[in-house]
Amino acid sequence: MGAKAEARGKQTEWKVIVFLFGCNLLASFMQSIMNIALDQVASEFHIHLAEANLVIIAFSIVAGTVITTAASVMKRFGLRKVMLFGLACGFVGSLLGCFAWCFPVMVLARVAQAITTGLYFPVINEALLVLSPKGKAGVLLSVNSGVIGVGLAFAPPIAGVVLTYVGLRPLFLVPVVLSAVLFVVGLFVIHDIVSREDRPIDSLSILLSFLGLGAFMTGLNEVTHYGLPMVGLMGAGLAILGLFIWRQCRIEHPLLDLRPFKTKAFATGESLVVLAYMGSMYLSLLVPLFLEGAVGCTPFVAGCILTVPILCYAGACFASGKILGHHGVWPLVPLGFTVVLGGFITLFATLSLTNSLVVAICTALVYGGIGIFYPAVKSVDLEVLPESLSSNGSSIHSTLVQVAGCISSALFVGLMSGNVEARLAAGATKAQAYAFGFAHTLPIEIGLIVVALGLPLVYVKQVRAFTQAHPEER
Repeated sequence: MGAKAEARGKQTEWKVIVFLFGCNLLASFMQSIMNIALDQVASEFHIHLAEANLVIIAFSIVAGTVITTAASVMKRFGLRKVMLFGLACGFVGSLLGCFAWCFPVMVLARVAQAITTGLYFPVINEALLVLSPKGKAGVLLSVNSGVIGVGLAFAPPIAGVVLTYVGLRPLFLVPVVLSAVLFVVGLFVIHDIVSREDRPIDSLSILLSFLGLGAFMTGLNEVTHYGLPMVGLMGAGLAILGLFIWRQCRIEHPLLDLRPFKTKAFATGESLVVLAYMGSMYLSLLVPLFLEGAVGCTPFVAGCILTVPILCYAGACFASGKILGHHGVWPLVPLGFTVVLGGFITLFATLSLTNSLVVAICTALVYGGIGIFYPAVKSVDLEVLPESLSSNGSSIHSTLVQVAGCISSALFVGLMSGNVEARLAAGATKAQAYAFGFAHTLPIEIGLIVVALGLPLVYVKQVRAFTQAHPEER
């Protein structure tokens, strides 16, 4: 009977794991569903690209704020309530998007969806660490990254075909159905996996996080249009975020426990994560704008072109998990980082060709490189932390991912929007303006990678030092 009970328990755990993968698939799909829709959002609501980018910025700000609460919420309410609440938010937000009669309502729909993504990314990471068989945490987290990659890959073609042949609002029908189905399944499958604590959640920290991120990202997004006032708004946002960090270091139950940064390997690894996600977000937003605006592709074609590179990312994530288990972070991290840089440089060198196939190949190189090193960094960063800090490390990781995406979106779409409008005002065609805008943002992204070129080797050295000092952790 004992063996049968243990087998049933393991079967139940795998059902939960599969359900969690499904929820992360939904979360990643909702996050990226609007990435190729910015040009159409701007046209339909008669606004400029930077304003249309609010469907991305607002999503990232809210998701980043919610992520900071994830560790506390998980401990207080348990996995079951958190997962079901997230699905309810995803359903309501997606349904609202189907009927968005004006741009503010569409932004509100994205805000509701962001609650789901903000909760799921860190909570599911932590749940997988708890549920994973001994010694398989890295593999399971790499598979999870691959699942998210699949969601990111299928969002562009699905969004593209809907945008091209149906319209903007029907984009939200897919997450409506997925949220409803997963909610019903979750009622029977999901259960709490850790003991709950009556832990207070600091509301002032939530407010500071939201206001700080919101002010900084809005200013960064609009700085090319409104200049000095937006610089002031960015400064105010940074000051508020400074207050947020100060408060986390002084209250008994911080919203976001920053102690994981005391571990050098974690701090270096998360710096690499920020660079990786900024590069990923750059491609997922600006490549479709370039393909649609400069090359003349429909959203459907642009989405299909983007799918193959993102599938390369997903495939690299799965392979990375297997290599990590046998060889560790060397040579995954330095190799992946080098491939990313090579892909961006090749894209810049061949941009004048305005060839969609060349763009797809270069984009695939970058995504493949990110898939080689990002899952390894993500899993090792959580493994080098004490078990008591793993949930906080997961929340920090997911927060930085959203912040990196938000910065990338605000910076590069904002710059491209300003360049496009300036060129159009000077008499350029739409294709010329979009090509010019894309070409002037790419060197900035390359420069960020070049500046950090030595970080992968530093990270490998730090991880090896940790492994030697804590052999029982591996």
